[in-house]
Amino acid sequence: MPVTTNFMVMSGTKGMNYPDWAEEIDFVSNDHYVHPGPQDRDELSFSANLTSGIAGGRPWCLMEHSTSAVNWQPVNVAKGPGDLARDSLLHVAHGADAVCFFQWRQSAAGAEKYHSAMVPHAGADSDLFRTVAGLGATLRALAPVAGCEREPARVGIVYDWESWWASEQDSRPTSLLDYRREALDWYSALLRLGVRADLVTRADLSRHQVLIAPILHMVPADLAKELTRYAEQGGHLITTYFSAVVDENDHVWLGGYPGALRDLLGLRIEEFGPLLAGDTVELDDATTGSLWTDRITVTDSQTQVLARYLTGAQAGRPAVTRRPTGGGSASYVSTRLGVEGLTALLPRLLEPAGVESELPAAVRGLVELTVRRGTDSRFLFLVNRTDGAVPVPGLTGEVLLGDALADGVLTLGPRDVAVLRQPTS
Repeated sequence: MPVTTNFMVMSGTKGMNYPDWAEEIDFVSNDHYVHPGPQDRDELSFSANLTSGIAGGRPWCLMEHSTSAVNWQPVNVAKGPGDLARDSLLHVAHGADAVCFFQWRQSAAGAEKYHSAMVPHAGADSDLFRTVAGLGATLRALAPVAGCEREPARVGIVYDWESWWASEQDSRPTSLLDYRREALDWYSALLRLGVRADLVTRADLSRHQVLIAPILHMVPADLAKELTRYAEQGGHLITTYFSAVVDENDHVWLGGYPGALRDLLGLRIEEFGPLLAGDTVELDDATTGSLWTDRITVTDSQTQVLARYLTGAQAGRPAVTRRPTGGGSASYVSTRLGVEGLTALLPRLLEPAGVESELPAAVRGLVELTVRRGTDSRFLFLVNRTDGAVPVPGLTGEVLLGDALADGVLTLGPRDVAVLRQPTS
């Protein structure tokens, strides 16, 4: 009798290297709870996307999330109108074939009595239970999506657990470095630009025209060769500060940073320049850096300087570079630019690959697009990221969820989700 094994990703937990043993299991699931804040729904999308990446793009299960408020945050805010459905369907958009809640009936006593449930204290005659039942009807209408895999995006963001561990050890250049936050900032910037991206592990590197590898701190020799080959064969690599510094044994690549990718990037760094908390530096492209700077020396005449430092200890030195190689390129971002700065910079970094949003210009940043693909159909999920109505023009296909198309325009209500089915070509 076959044995089915499973694990839960919970992507904020870094104690286990999930991708390292994902191939050994056949059931991937995740628990997710929204933490209110400026990137809260970006983080929900990020976590669902990462779970899909660990599952190899195959379907997975949302094992647990909440219908409304939880009981363990400092302030437990109830979900607003449309949040329950949007949060659930965003997981489905990224590959979840099951949507489960904790808990069925809200307990009358005990530590979790104020944690929301499918049937609240108010009972089945309540807006919350009617919303849950409505979601069930929606999922029934989306039955054709079940079993479909993620359609690969042109952009991949590498999320590497070993680099996460190694870059956040003690006795490092700065304790302010936050691997997951940097990766999320790049993801948020792509969402603002309307550019679809996949969170990927090392096994997926060759599938994307652009690879963003933030703080890829640990780079063994074989990975360095793979990334070099990727760029030489037409891929476009983007990496950041504190990348390619150590090998798989956490031994520093000697000769100057970023040792494992120094030749590919065409630059050399003798000493890091971390910044004190609250300190910032200005770049000549009108962006602002924080957390980190690098004392960069360009070592290859082909390396282009895309931005320089205007202020700080590195004033006049390169801050962002790109080196063409073969049919591709390798770019380096030496400071933390945050979501605003990355949103401004990314179009320049994506341009050599010809990557831009698949969405109409008017809705980029307002709508998130994800795609799942089956044997004869692809399913477009359009998620309204705003609290207002958004008309999306230029669409074709059968509407499985949402208002009917009117002359190719689909209007998304506030916090709404629509699903279109298109035939695969």
